[in-house]
Amino acid sequence: MVDKDELSSSFFPLADEFRSRDFPFYWVARLNAKYSADVDTLLKPQGLSSSKWRILMILHEHGRLSMSDISVHAVAKLSTITKIVYRMQESGLLKTEASPQDGRVTEVELTEAGEAKLDIARQVTSRLVEKAFADFSKQDIVYINQCLSRMFHNLNAL
Repeated sequence: MVDKDELSSSFFPLADEFRSRDFPFYWVARLNAKYSADVDTLLKPQGLSSSKWRILMILHEHGRLSMSDISVHAVAKLSTITKIVYRMQESGLLKTEASPQDGRVTEVELTEAGEAKLDIARQVTSRLVEKAFADFSKQDIVYINQCLSRMFHNLNAL
């Protein structure tokens, strides 16, 4: 086990010695930006964006969710999710209803048209995912997910 003080002082140098390419968050940010831009390019002809695709995927996986829960899973502001959801509802991809438990909460679910659009989006984006993970084993992907999850939990720790 590596001592935390040893890691912070040796692996992450002082500001004047810092090189962005040695910092994992640099690569996470670049990867996210590149992936989102590529997904947007692929989905634009389908009338979708990476944000709309993310909402479709979240609702497919979790079923009916509140706007707040969608914003947590999508890592986006509630006001942004609300605008996108209502636009998607106008397009017939989603439907919204007041929560039976709390009328102040708006819940969202996929429509059949939303499921169909998600199927198309998955077909279109699958080539990009295959390209991104072309030389990775399943174990590599599991390990990457474990590391990123640990980092996320570390940042959320009190």
